[in-house]
Amino acid sequence: MSTKLLSEADVSARLSLPDALSTVEKTYVEDARGRVINPPKLTMHMGDDGEWPDLNAFSIDMPAYVDWLGVAGTKWAVATWDADSDPISSLILLFDPDRARFTSIMEGMYLTGVRTALQSVVGVRHLPDSSPESVGVVGAGFQARFQLSALDELTDVSSFRLFDTDGAAARELAAELNPRIDAEIVVRDSVEAVTRTDALLTVTDSKTPVFEDPTDGPDVIVALGSYRELPDETILGADHLLVDHVEQCLNRGALADLAARGELTRDDIHATIGTVLDGGYDRRIAPGDRTVFVPIGIGALDIALADSVLRGDGAGPLEAFEFAASGRR
Repeated sequence: MSTKLLSEADVSARLSLPDALSTVEKTYVEDARGRVINPPKLTMHMGDDGEWPDLNAFSIDMPAYVDWLGVAGTKWAVATWDADSDPISSLILLFDPDRARFTSIMEGMYLTGVRTALQSVVGVRHLPDSSPESVGVVGAGFQARFQLSALDELTDVSSFRLFDTDGAAARELAAELNPRIDAEIVVRDSVEAVTRTDALLTVTDSKTPVFEDPTDGPDVIVALGSYRELPDETILGADHLLVDHVEQCLNRGALADLAARGELTRDDIHATIGTVLDGGYDRRIAPGDRTVFVPIGIGALDIALADSVLRGDGAGPLEAFEFAASGRR
């Protein structure tokens, strides 16, 4: 048996968005039913928290076991925010417990982009009382491209409003994607204009809130960043506060600052998204309710999607190196 090394091209060629969405939804449900092992992310700060060393970087390790696929694995990602090139890199390592062998090492950033976008798709499809027609997106970086493309393909959104503090980046992204997708992307010069939509995504690396709490804002807000992003009032005033992983979200992402100040505990989190999808959430999301969904990202989704890539149902043969399990080439 060999361990396959998969490139970004291998991963992108073998990922079908509709199939990947089904994998994400099933893994969320299996997690809610206790059939997934997903420890909180192990984070190693390298200066992004203001402490030593002065690298403005962090590393995260995301191990998981997904029983319905019989696969274990981990994703290791490193973010170096001051780098001149792409600031985040990641690899995914898969292991077959039945055969006691590592099965794959694959490039992780493309898959991470898809997985993160599918988290938003789940929120937009399942949390509003009615399907949103307009979605605001704050942030025009690496993740935004995946968000816009996946939401366009998998939802009925007719228009996106895009804002970034770097207006040129937002305009470039809109110019690139507008010819390729069905929904219209309109760049706005103020974040307030973006928040006046049916649903709102924050996809930034900001460590402070990126907008003021809107009084007449979206029904669904999906906060995807690693840091604060949302105003306290938006979180504390939510009718429904949902996460993907309770312990993890109390330690990283939009909720972590409130939790560190003792102003938000696990009792304030209403449910996980897996519980909602499994029908176990006992509160109805009514018209006019504000739902805040914070999916900081669970390793089980990366591992499940990576396993589907490796299996490559319907795909052609992998053009990748193979290394013997003994380590010899």
